[in-house]
Amino acid sequence: MSPIDLNGKLIIEDCKTMIGFLKERLTETKSFLSANPFESEAEEIHFFKYQKPTLLGRLIYFYEILHIESQRPIDNGTLDCYYEKRQEELKIFFDRHVAFFQYYRSGSTHMDGFYFLRYKQQMVIDLDMCSFNDDIEFSTGYDNLVAKVIAMEMLYAFLSFRRNCLLYGREGTEINLLKIKGSYEWTGSVVELSELVYALGSSKCINNGNAPITELATLFGAIFGVDLRDCYGMYTDMKKRKNSSRAYFLDKMSKELNKKMERDENKELMRK
Repeated sequence: MSPIDLNGKLIIEDCKTMIGFLKERLTETKSFLSANPFESEAEEIHFFKYQKPTLLGRLIYFYEILHIESQRPIDNGTLDCYYEKRQEELKIFFDRHVAFFQYYRSGSTHMDGFYFLRYKQQMVIDLDMCSFNDDIEFSTGYDNLVAKVIAMEMLYAFLSFRRNCLLYGREGTEINLLKIKGSYEWTGSVVELSELVYALGSSKCINNGNAPITELATLFGAIFGVDLRDCYGMYTDMKKRKNSSRAYFLDKMSKELNKKMERDENKELMRK
Protein backbone atom coordinates (compact mmCIF):
# COMPACT_ATOMS: atom_id res chain seq x y z
CA MET A 1 0.00 0.00 0.00
CA SER A 2 1.31 3.47 -0.91
CA PRO A 3 1.88 6.05 1.85
CA ILE A 4 -1.14 8.04 3.06
CA ASP A 5 -0.78 11.83 3.06
CA LEU A 6 -3.32 13.30 5.48
CA ASN A 7 -2.17 16.81 4.59
CA GLY A 8 -2.54 16.42 0.83
CA LYS A 9 -5.27 17.17 -1.68
CA LEU A 10 -6.27 13.50 -1.87
CA ILE A 11 -7.06 13.20 1.81
CA ILE A 12 -10.67 12.05 1.24
CA GLU A 13 -9.63 9.38 -1.26
CA ASP A 14 -6.77 8.29 1.00
CA CYS A 15 -9.11 8.00 3.97
CA LYS A 16 -11.49 5.83 1.94
CA THR A 17 -8.56 3.61 0.95
CA MET A 18 -7.49 3.19 4.58
CA ILE A 19 -11.05 2.52 5.73
CA GLY A 20 -11.40 -0.29 3.20
CA PHE A 21 -8.01 -1.72 4.17
CA LEU A 22 -8.68 -1.62 7.93
CA LYS A 23 -12.17 -3.09 7.58
CA GLU A 24 -10.65 -6.04 5.75
CA ARG A 25 -8.07 -6.49 8.53
CA LEU A 26 -10.81 -6.33 11.15
CA THR A 27 -12.85 -8.96 9.32
CA GLU A 28 -9.77 -11.18 9.04
CA THR A 29 -9.09 -10.77 12.75
CA LYS A 30 -12.66 -11.74 13.59
CA SER A 31 -12.43 -14.86 11.41
CA PHE A 32 -9.11 -15.83 12.99
CA LEU A 33 -10.58 -15.43 16.46
CA SER A 34 -13.55 -17.64 15.56
CA ALA A 35 -11.19 -20.38 14.43
CA ASN A 36 -8.72 -19.91 17.29
CA PRO A 37 -10.48 -19.41 20.66
CA PHE A 38 -8.63 -17.78 23.54
CA GLU A 39 -6.67 -20.17 25.72
CA SER A 40 -6.97 -18.06 28.88
CA GLU A 41 -8.73 -15.04 30.34
CA ALA A 42 -5.43 -13.15 30.32
CA GLU A 43 -5.16 -13.69 26.57
CA GLU A 44 -8.74 -12.51 26.06
CA ILE A 45 -8.19 -9.38 28.18
CA HIS A 46 -5.01 -8.52 26.25
CA PHE A 47 -6.81 -8.86 22.93
CA PHE A 48 -9.80 -6.68 23.85
CA LYS A 49 -7.77 -4.14 25.82
CA TYR A 50 -4.91 -3.63 23.35
CA GLN A 51 -4.96 -5.57 20.10
CA LYS A 52 -8.46 -5.03 18.75
CA PRO A 53 -8.71 -1.37 19.92
CA THR A 54 -5.44 -0.56 18.15
CA LEU A 55 -6.93 -1.72 14.85
CA LEU A 56 -10.46 -0.44 15.43
CA GLY A 57 -9.15 2.89 16.75
CA ARG A 58 -7.43 3.62 13.47
CA LEU A 59 -10.55 2.67 11.55
CA ILE A 60 -12.60 5.13 13.62
CA TYR A 61 -9.86 7.75 13.18
CA PHE A 62 -10.03 7.61 9.38
CA TYR A 63 -13.83 7.59 9.46
CA GLU A 64 -13.76 10.76 11.56
CA ILE A 65 -11.27 12.51 9.28
CA LEU A 66 -13.35 11.54 6.25
CA HIS A 67 -16.44 13.01 7.91
CA ILE A 68 -14.65 16.22 8.94
CA GLU A 69 -12.91 16.83 5.62
CA SER A 70 -16.03 16.00 3.58
CA GLN A 71 -17.98 18.71 5.41
CA ARG A 72 -15.25 21.33 5.76
CA PRO A 73 -16.30 24.84 4.69
CA ILE A 74 -15.20 26.13 1.31
CA ASP A 75 -14.24 29.50 2.82
CA ASN A 76 -10.75 29.11 4.34
CA GLY A 77 -11.48 32.13 6.51
CA THR A 78 -13.87 30.05 8.61
CA LEU A 79 -11.79 26.87 8.53
CA ASP A 80 -9.96 27.48 11.81
CA CYS A 81 -13.27 28.01 13.63
CA TYR A 82 -14.56 24.79 12.05
CA TYR A 83 -11.57 22.79 13.30
CA GLU A 84 -11.74 24.46 16.70
CA LYS A 85 -15.39 23.44 17.08
CA ARG A 86 -14.46 19.84 16.27
CA GLN A 87 -11.79 19.97 18.97
CA GLU A 88 -14.29 21.29 21.48
CA GLU A 89 -16.51 18.31 20.70
CA LEU A 90 -13.57 16.00 21.42
CA LYS A 91 -13.03 17.67 24.79
CA ILE A 92 -16.67 16.99 25.65
CA PHE A 93 -16.13 13.33 24.77
CA PHE A 94 -13.11 13.08 27.09
CA ASP A 95 -14.95 14.89 29.90
CA ARG A 96 -17.85 12.45 29.55
CA HIS A 97 -15.55 9.45 29.84
CA VAL A 98 -12.91 10.90 32.16
CA ALA A 99 -13.08 8.06 34.72
CA PHE A 100 -12.57 5.33 32.12
CA PHE A 101 -9.97 7.43 30.30
CA GLN A 102 -7.93 7.81 33.52
CA TYR A 103 -8.28 4.10 34.26
CA TYR A 104 -6.94 3.12 30.85
CA ARG A 105 -4.17 5.70 30.64
CA SER A 106 -2.90 4.95 34.14
CA GLY A 107 -2.31 1.32 33.25
CA SER A 108 -4.74 0.09 35.89
CA THR A 109 -5.81 -3.54 35.73
CA HIS A 110 -8.18 -4.14 38.67
CA MET A 111 -11.31 -3.76 36.49
CA ASP A 112 -9.95 -5.56 33.43
CA GLY A 113 -12.04 -8.64 34.09
CA PHE A 114 -15.21 -6.55 33.89
CA TYR A 115 -14.17 -4.30 31.02
CA PHE A 116 -12.40 -6.75 28.73
CA LEU A 117 -13.92 -10.19 29.20
CA ARG A 118 -17.00 -11.03 27.16
CA TYR A 119 -20.35 -11.70 28.81
CA LYS A 120 -19.28 -9.95 32.04
CA GLN A 121 -21.56 -6.97 31.46
CA GLN A 122 -24.25 -5.80 29.13
CA MET A 123 -23.05 -4.27 25.88
CA VAL A 124 -22.13 -0.62 26.36
CA ILE A 125 -24.78 1.69 24.88
CA ASP A 126 -23.25 5.08 24.28
CA LEU A 127 -24.22 7.80 21.81
CA ASP A 128 -20.52 8.57 21.35
CA MET A 129 -19.79 5.08 20.13
CA CYS A 130 -19.69 4.17 16.46
CA SER A 131 -21.55 0.94 15.74
CA PHE A 132 -18.78 -0.81 13.84
CA ASN A 133 -19.87 -4.11 15.32
CA ASP A 134 -22.24 -5.29 18.00
CA ASP A 135 -21.30 -8.97 17.88
CA ILE A 136 -20.99 -10.15 21.49
CA GLU A 137 -18.54 -12.82 20.31
CA PHE A 138 -16.19 -10.10 19.07
CA SER A 139 -16.64 -7.32 21.60
CA THR A 140 -16.94 -6.58 25.30
CA GLY A 141 -18.33 -3.12 24.61
CA TYR A 142 -15.46 -1.43 26.38
CA ASP A 143 -12.96 -2.44 23.70
CA ASN A 144 -14.97 -0.13 21.43
CA LEU A 145 -14.60 2.66 23.98
CA VAL A 146 -10.83 2.14 24.15
CA ALA A 147 -10.72 2.31 20.35
CA LYS A 148 -12.71 5.54 20.46
CA VAL A 149 -10.30 7.03 23.01
CA ILE A 150 -7.32 6.12 20.82
CA ALA A 151 -9.02 7.57 17.73
CA MET A 152 -10.06 10.80 19.45
CA GLU A 153 -6.55 11.46 20.76
CA MET A 154 -5.13 10.98 17.29
CA LEU A 155 -7.88 13.15 15.83
CA TYR A 156 -7.20 15.96 18.31
CA ALA A 157 -3.54 15.95 17.26
CA PHE A 158 -4.57 15.97 13.59
CA LEU A 159 -6.83 18.99 14.12
CA SER A 160 -4.12 20.80 16.08
CA PHE A 161 -1.72 20.25 13.21
CA ARG A 162 -4.31 21.49 10.71
CA ARG A 163 -4.85 24.64 12.74
CA ASN A 164 -1.10 25.22 13.03
CA CYS A 165 -0.80 24.94 9.26
CA LEU A 166 -3.52 27.56 8.86
CA LEU A 167 -1.78 29.87 11.33
CA TYR A 168 1.82 29.49 10.18
CA GLY A 169 1.50 28.11 6.68
CA ARG A 170 1.97 24.55 5.47
CA GLU A 171 5.76 24.69 5.41
CA GLY A 172 6.36 27.57 7.79
CA THR A 173 5.63 26.14 11.22
CA GLU A 174 9.26 25.47 12.09
CA ILE A 175 10.46 28.85 10.82
CA ASN A 176 7.82 30.90 12.60
CA LEU A 177 8.20 28.98 15.84
CA LEU A 178 11.99 28.88 16.00
CA LYS A 179 13.28 31.77 13.90
CA ILE A 180 16.75 30.22 13.76
CA LYS A 181 19.13 29.40 10.95
CA GLY A 182 19.54 25.89 9.66
CA SER A 183 17.28 22.88 9.78
CA TYR A 184 17.02 20.38 12.59
CA GLU A 185 16.03 16.78 12.13
CA TRP A 186 15.03 14.30 14.81
CA THR A 187 17.44 11.41 14.22
CA GLY A 188 16.19 9.21 17.03
CA SER A 189 13.18 6.94 16.72
CA VAL A 190 9.57 8.12 16.77
CA VAL A 191 9.04 6.06 19.94
CA GLU A 192 11.92 7.90 21.63
CA LEU A 193 10.40 11.27 20.78
CA SER A 194 7.04 10.08 22.11
CA GLU A 195 8.73 8.99 25.34
CA LEU A 196 10.27 12.46 25.67
CA VAL A 197 6.90 14.14 25.07
CA TYR A 198 5.22 12.04 27.76
CA ALA A 199 8.09 12.65 30.16
CA LEU A 200 7.78 16.42 29.73
CA GLY A 201 4.02 16.19 30.18
CA SER A 202 4.14 14.03 33.31
CA SER A 203 6.90 16.14 34.90
CA LYS A 204 4.63 19.22 34.58
CA CYS A 205 7.51 21.37 33.35
CA ILE A 206 5.48 22.88 30.48
CA ASN A 207 2.57 25.15 31.47
CA ASN A 208 2.60 23.57 34.94
CA GLY A 209 1.38 20.31 33.45
CA ASN A 210 -1.71 21.87 31.88
CA ALA A 211 -0.62 21.30 28.28
CA PRO A 212 -2.48 18.29 26.79
CA ILE A 213 -0.24 15.49 25.54
CA THR A 214 -1.88 15.75 22.13
CA GLU A 215 -0.81 19.40 21.83
CA LEU A 216 2.73 18.68 23.05
CA ALA A 217 2.95 15.88 20.49
CA THR A 218 1.77 18.27 17.76
CA LEU A 219 4.31 20.90 18.85
CA PHE A 220 7.30 18.56 18.86
CA GLY A 221 6.09 16.87 15.70
CA ALA A 222 5.95 20.26 13.94
CA ILE A 223 9.39 21.30 15.20
CA PHE A 224 11.12 18.14 14.01
CA GLY A 225 8.86 17.19 11.12
CA VAL A 226 7.81 13.92 12.77
CA ASP A 227 4.32 12.43 12.63
CA LEU A 228 3.30 11.92 16.28
CA ARG A 229 -0.42 11.48 15.72
CA ASP A 230 -0.14 7.97 17.18
CA CYS A 231 1.75 9.16 20.25
CA TYR A 232 -0.71 7.47 22.60
CA GLY A 233 -0.42 4.15 20.78
CA MET A 234 3.35 4.26 21.31
CA TYR A 235 2.81 5.17 24.97
CA THR A 236 0.64 2.07 25.31
CA ASP A 237 3.50 -0.01 23.92
CA MET A 238 5.91 1.60 26.41
CA LYS A 239 3.69 0.53 29.31
CA LYS A 240 3.97 -3.08 28.17
CA ARG A 241 7.78 -3.10 28.39
CA LYS A 242 9.07 -5.77 30.76
CA ASN A 243 12.09 -4.11 32.39
CA SER A 244 11.86 -2.49 35.84
CA SER A 245 12.47 0.86 34.15
CA ARG A 246 10.26 1.24 31.10
CA ALA A 247 11.67 4.64 30.12
CA TYR A 248 14.46 3.31 27.89
CA PHE A 249 15.17 6.59 26.13
CA LEU A 250 15.22 8.68 29.31
CA ASP A 251 17.58 6.16 30.90
CA LYS A 252 19.82 6.38 27.85
CA MET A 253 19.82 10.21 27.94
CA SER A 254 20.67 10.24 31.65
CA LYS A 255 23.53 7.80 31.09
CA GLU A 256 24.96 9.78 28.15
CA LEU A 257 24.68 13.10 29.97
CA ASN A 258 26.51 11.74 33.00
CA LYS A 259 29.24 10.39 30.72
CA LYS A 260 29.62 13.81 29.10
CA MET A 261 29.92 15.56 32.45
CA GLU A 262 32.55 13.03 33.58
CA ARG A 263 34.54 13.59 30.37
CA ASP A 264 34.34 17.36 30.74
CA GLU A 265 35.43 17.16 34.39
CA ASN A 266 38.39 14.97 33.42
CA LYS A 267 39.40 17.47 30.74
CA GLU A 268 39.24 20.30 33.27
CA LEU A 269 41.43 18.36 35.72
CA MET A 270 44.00 17.68 33.00
CA ARG A 271 44.24 21.39 32.20
CA LYS A 272 45.09 22.28 35.80
